[in-house]
Amino acid sequence: QRKDTRSAKRRLIALSGRERRFIADVNHQVSKDIAKPNTLIGLENLTGIRERTRTKSGNKASKKRRVANRNKAKWSYAELHGYIDYKAHLNGSLATKVPAHYTSKSCSKCGHTSDGNRPKKGLLFRCECCSHELHADLIGARNIAMRALLVRQDWTSTGSLSASPDVSSGETKAEILSRFSELRWSSDTSLHYSGTPLGDG
Repeated sequence: QRKDTRSAKRRLIALSGRERRFIADVNHQVSKDIAKPNTLIGLENLTGIRERTRTKSGNKASKKRRVANRNKAKWSYAELHGYIDYKAHLNGSLATKVPAHYTSKSCSKCGHTSDGNRPKKGLLFRCECCSHELHADLIGARNIAMRALLVRQDWTSTGSLSASPDVSSGETKAEILSRFSELRWSSDTSLHYSGTPLGDG
């Protein structure tokens, strides 16, 4: 790209196309593994993910971090969500988006939410309230699963389903997050909400 010659531009276009096809192929494979028949799939709403996951860049970042930043910036999260959604539909399944707020900062065992639950913003989750410890990504996955089941519970009771809950207004967002804070992960059955089991496993 720095050479700015005609042949260099052609080479750059070819590499860009190869990279795009690689990303699409991986997204197809991942979505196929996720969208199994007759399943409920909870997807974290990734709107603004690049802004929310900013890390060190420029001279402050290591070479490994700069490469990771470039790869993350190029990846198509929206495309992956789209593939999961349409493959779930074909398999008689349902993919629903849930709000991403505090998924990796809320304890799935006691509901306590705090920045301090992620010491030094690392991958270890340690609840300040109940001392529950787990990998932060697994905590996030459990919280997303519970939120998806809460959407299903609302669907069964009201007959209406929002594939992407509206959290645009402050009051709506506060109400939804308040309900989420009452969710509890149970290892014996699966999930509990205000003492009432959510789902059948």
